[in-house]
Amino acid sequence: MSVMDGVARPIDHCPGNLRTLLVWLALLTLPSPPTLAQEAAVAAFYAGKTITILVGSDSGGGYDLNARLLARYMGKYIPGHPQFIVQNKPGASSLAAANYVYGIAPRDGTYIAAVQRPVPFQPLFGLPGLQLDLSKIQWLGSTTKEPGVFVAWHTAPQQSLDDLRRDGMIVGGNGPSTDTELFARTLNNIAGTKLKIVSGYPGQSQIILAMERGEVQGVANWSWSDIETKHKDWIRDQKVRFLLQLGLTKNPAILGVPFILDLAHNEDERVVLKLLMNMKEVGRPYFVAPGVSPERVQALRSAFNATMEDKAFREEAASTVGQIDPVSGEQMQAILDEVYALPSRLIERARQTVGLKQTQ
Repeated sequence: MSVMDGVARPIDHCPGNLRTLLVWLALLTLPSPPTLAQEAAVAAFYAGKTITILVGSDSGGGYDLNARLLARYMGKYIPGHPQFIVQNKPGASSLAAANYVYGIAPRDGTYIAAVQRPVPFQPLFGLPGLQLDLSKIQWLGSTTKEPGVFVAWHTAPQQSLDDLRRDGMIVGGNGPSTDTELFARTLNNIAGTKLKIVSGYPGQSQIILAMERGEVQGVANWSWSDIETKHKDWIRDQKVRFLLQLGLTKNPAILGVPFILDLAHNEDERVVLKLLMNMKEVGRPYFVAPGVSPERVQALRSAFNATMEDKAFREEAASTVGQIDPVSGEQMQAILDEVYALPSRLIERARQTVGLKQTQ
């Protein structure tokens, strides 16, 4: 097989002339670089403009900090060099921000949505409130993948998953469709744990404060990057205990901690868990609405990708939000296409796993 533009093609065993023809045909299908006229038009539009990144969560959390970091660098890679501002619009697990950018804000490339990672999966789960057509979203990418971990506070008596099965645990949540609660219900339904969710916290930061105060004993998902950048002393001093790692691949820093994909009892459960862990792959997603012109979308995607490679950006990220492991807009779309192409029985199984009923 040969891979070009992320697509596998069986060309290596073709006759030489045919293989050459197929390679040239593949190259012809790649997106064309913008013309000078298109770049000039983009520059003329963005000159003197301000781009707003609308963050669908409270200030101070991981989504907010990632967006503010992106805003400090991305403008220099966009023709016309627009200014950036960040605004927070928390509500309904980022649905308020997603719906606003999709349906209310100007559709001219001056608004970017920074939403929580479960948002692209909302239609899959049949959750209400998302007022947009996912197939029309224009993804810019994600600043990083976000593997997570199930955390218990050091005063909690639970030492293992077996303890969670036998004795349960009180965990904090920030909304039924956020990963703190989706993954808690998943563990109850697949691993047989007895987690009791205390919902209603505005964001992850407030859950962590509640854990410190003893209001809850832990949290079913906390991004590893957040722990590593903000609370290294908690790791060193064993203030937190890691009971499960969440993601598609094992975290080399905590290899001894049980891995969520290993909890599957059969292949269907493993596929469902991989589906859910794809949320961690799209970690910090950004999009613009349909209606934004192709040349501006291309300019924004190119600027996003260039920012991800910016040395100063990556150095600042390492000290503030964690190491950068970006996902391009095209890669995000490929992940979502694969997820939504799963057989309906597995999608229904996923809904049941996260504690949601089939929509009518």
